[in-house]
Amino acid sequence: MFKKDNKDIVVLKQTKPGECGGTDATQDKRAPKEIKSEEMILFEATSALNTDPAFSDEERQIEPIGYVSAFAAPAGSGTFLFLEKGAGFWSDGERSRAWAYVKEDLFPRLVKLVREENLARKNGFHSTTHGLPQNFGGRVYVCYASGEKISFSDNQAPIFSAETGRKIVNLFTEVMQGETVKLPAIGSLKEIRFSEERDNGGFTKATLTLHADGTGTNKKSSRYDDPTVYESEKPVDAETVAAIQKNIADTGILAWAELPQRERLLNRKKEITFLFEDGRAITVEDNKVLPDSISGGFFNIELEIITKH
Repeated sequence: MFKKDNKDIVVLKQTKPGECGGTDATQDKRAPKEIKSEEMILFEATSALNTDPAFSDEERQIEPIGYVSAFAAPAGSGTFLFLEKGAGFWSDGERSRAWAYVKEDLFPRLVKLVREENLARKNGFHSTTHGLPQNFGGRVYVCYASGEKISFSDNQAPIFSAETGRKIVNLFTEVMQGETVKLPAIGSLKEIRFSEERDNGGFTKATLTLHADGTGTNKKSSRYDDPTVYESEKPVDAETVAAIQKNIADTGILAWAELPQRERLLNRKKEITFLFEDGRAITVEDNKVLPDSISGGFFNIELEIITKH
């Protein structure tokens, strides 16, 4: 057993120089095994599930689940939820993904679930075995208003039981079918405005105006290291507009505006504003806390408006 410079981080395993497929594992001794807070502010749990010993044949016939990824974050007057699940054990297999912006505050029920399943018992443990395919293990990350956290991961094996995974899926599925926060209809979208401001004074701005026939017009202006402002105007075909609208629907980006922010990593600020026929405007920045499966939704719109057109 080795110790890092930080006396609270114990190195349990360490890859040797030149070793292929070794394991790096650490344990944070400060990580609590019991959470006192009753106020959860973020829930994220992903894991492969070993369904073989956990479920009867009857249960597996109902809906076999070999993978689950669930995310919950407060968003204004509701909760933003994301659920991904798959039937395959330790493989990609068939996946279903869904998001919902619900009025119910799910976090009290998640606090109870985390305690009942004792998810804090592995808190502070992180293990990475190099060379493994995706979806062999998983990660749990839960934050509380008190500053307490549950964080553990292992890419070598499921990190919680199939029964726990089933409970997470059932809870999210139930709540996602409840009353939702009303968002503007995507069909009433009339403009998408992109804006990037850089610390050096440079900027990029673009406005995609949508037309009744399904096409659009994209106007763009940019300034880089010199004072010159470059401008362009190009048509956007109906197929591209439809792809952007599908991206909006698939990722739930209209619900991102009230999500918690993560720390900015670069010296720039990006945002997209969606304008609707009734005058409503929703602005989303690119630094929101999101699950990996849908976090690329912002970039996909930026790519279409800024790079391709």
